Amino acid sequence: MSTQINLKLSNKMYNSAKKTTERLGYDSVQDFIRETLRRKLFEEVDGFNTYLASEKSLSAWNNKEEDKAWHHLQKET
Repeated sequence: MSTQINLKLSNKMYNSAKKTTERLGYDSVQDFIRETLRRKLFEEVDGFNTYLASEKSLSAWNNKEEDKAWHHLQKET
C-alpha cells in the first residue's frame, strides 16, 4: 500500500532539484525526493541508525522496487 502526496515547490527549488536529479542520475525528481526522504528517515542521524528503530515499518515493503531500494539494509544470511 502506498499514499500519494502533492508537493508544491518554488521554481528555484524545483530547478535546483531537477539539476541535482540529472547530475546524480536519478530517473525523475520524484525518485530523487523519495530517496532523499528515505535517507533522512532511515539512515544514520547523529551516530544512530534510525532504521533500527523503524524495523517494523521497513518490513512492510511488498514490491520489487522497494526491495531493491532497501537492499543495503538487509542482512546477508
